[in-house]
Amino acid sequence: MLFSEVIGQEAVKQKLISSCREGRVSHALLFFGPIGSGVFPLANAFAQYLTCENPGLEDSCGVCSGCKKNAKMVHPDVHYVYPVMTSKKFKEPKSADYVGPWRETAIANPYLDYNDWVDVIAESETKQASIMKEEVVEIIHKINLKAFEAPYKVVIIWLPERMNVTVGNKLLKSFEEPPDKTIFILASEQRDALLQTILSRTQLLKVGRLKDDEVKNGLIRQYQLTEEKAKEITRYADGNYRMAMELASKEQGEGSHEQDFINWMRLCFNPSKTMAGLIGWVEGMASSSRDQQKHFLFSAIQVVRECLMMNVSGGEMVKLDPQQQEILALFKPFINKKNVDSFVSELNKAHFHVERNANPKILFLDLSLKISKILQIK
Repeated sequence: MLFSEVIGQEAVKQKLISSCREGRVSHALLFFGPIGSGVFPLANAFAQYLTCENPGLEDSCGVCSGCKKNAKMVHPDVHYVYPVMTSKKFKEPKSADYVGPWRETAIANPYLDYNDWVDVIAESETKQASIMKEEVVEIIHKINLKAFEAPYKVVIIWLPERMNVTVGNKLLKSFEEPPDKTIFILASEQRDALLQTILSRTQLLKVGRLKDDEVKNGLIRQYQLTEEKAKEITRYADGNYRMAMELASKEQGEGSHEQDFINWMRLCFNPSKTMAGLIGWVEGMASSSRDQQKHFLFSAIQVVRECLMMNVSGGEMVKLDPQQQEILALFKPFINKKNVDSFVSELNKAHFHVERNANPKILFLDLSLKISKILQIK
């Protein structure tokens, strides 16, 4: 992946390029940032720059043998480690056992998150993916091999927070004293979940949430959207490019989120009178895809946030245009400082359970009844 293909993060890119050109690349780096900020794409782009045959002042050349192999994630000196899970075929799985689906998934969506990957490899709804003990032997074996083509051997560990304590401890010495010209790049979305001993042995590089203009321009370039539609999606993505990509690819963000939300709130306000309509809404939501359910809940959280901002900031921090504010005008008084935390908490819980395949009819009916009670809080 080229640095130019990574959305935003220009300061981070320049820092990485400078460290490489000045010959002061740390042997163990930890990139950390929120989902959708570009932690993994940056790790990929830096690995390509390190193994590029003709790196430039701002990017890899993109045309040499090393760059072409990196684009397909098949460079012999760039190794990937990622969470896996046991299956009927793999009782003691390693990353190499899933290399085919991994390459296909990561190339198609370098901004993928844990749930995206689990959806690809899971045979059961209840299984969790992790970096298992069998991986340690594989990593140590690879870093002790001589580099095939590039001046560096690079090991990218995606989501190192998914390593258990045993695996983390066994890799500490490798992080601290790896073989010559070996570089570990850890790409984390939950820095606080990592062992302190790992944090102390890596150079930390914070990757911040993307700016709205960076997300908007990325969407226009990648999806050929109009600026108006790109702005709408950007508002709901809130700095998360993964979410922005999902909304764009599924043709979400058409400006109907506010009205859809208001229609639901009308049904929730007094369910004793609107139960038939509410049941119909629940059945309709249950028949939609899991991604559509997640998008609706994510959008609902953003709408609640905008209602609160309209109430407390006098419009200064509101991201809605006048038409959207008009749609929410009658509803916004029902969002206040006393109930907003409960409101958002229930929406987040529902989003969490949708990701874990909860029964959608039960989930959305229960959520609607809880929202009904929250709306009564003055």
